Amino acid sequence: MDICKAICPSCSKAMTPVALECPRCRLRLEGEFTVSPLVMLPSEDQALIIAFVRSYGSIKRIQEILGVSYPTARARIDRIIDNMNTSMTAPEDPDTVLEQLARGEISFPQAVERL
Repeated sequence: MDICKAICPSCSKAMTPVALECPRCRLRLEGEFTVSPLVMLPSEDQALIIAFVRSYGSIKRIQEILGVSYPTARARIDRIIDNMNTSMTAPEDPDTVLEQLARGEISFPQAVERL
């Protein structure tokens, strides 16, 4: 199952991963896990990003791979960027996070995640 497509059958909201299991020894971890913003992209967009990185950021190379014009290749990349910008939240104020950490209100891993 593609985790980015896990939708609650009851309320239709995106589901949160809460369990990991080792297939060999059956060790199981439960909790609330975060997912990379890249994983949340459709597989077609993930493939485009991989190709973009492998081509050292050359839109001209992406244009050749996709068999499209430069403006079309650029528009696809711009669409991915726009989607990521709307789906990602801005980090919290670093001073506030560090103060919460110093007071023991949050753990170190929580502070790292918020920063």
